[in-house]
Amino acid sequence: MSLVHGKTANILWDAENDSTELQHGQTWTADVSQDVAEITSMQDTWQTFTGGFLDWTATVDCLLDSAGVDIAYATGSPNEMGDVAAKLELYFVYDTGDYKAIYGDAICTGVSTGEDKDGIATVSYTFQGSGACAWHSGAAEPTY
Repeated sequence: MSLVHGKTANILWDAENDSTELQHGQTWTADVSQDVAEITSMQDTWQTFTGGFLDWTATVDCLLDSAGVDIAYATGSPNEMGDVAAKLELYFVYDTGDYKAIYGDAICTGVSTGEDKDGIATVSYTFQGSGACAWHSGAAEPTY
């Protein structure tokens, strides 16, 4: 069994078509879910369901650089954050001759910053997927 170590991970956010590596990335998560609708009929004994729409979200946690939050759609007013879906690429393996990633168009829906008296300041970005997300594995970065 082959395991993937986080040291080969990376996060790219294609803000205004200028691919930006989120600095000092620490963690990322991507969650995919599906709506379900109940289709049980009268006289049925067991509830029955059918799948509905798929949805995905992502969260990226980084250490906060002393320059501050420097990413398009996150530096303006809250109304500017969600104006445009841009490409979000969440890599398990990046630039080692092999690329493994989850990717898709996403909208930055929130930015949270925090500090701990014993640690480094952090910044968390939340993303709402817009359209499908996909799995990529190959010798080159994903293409849209």
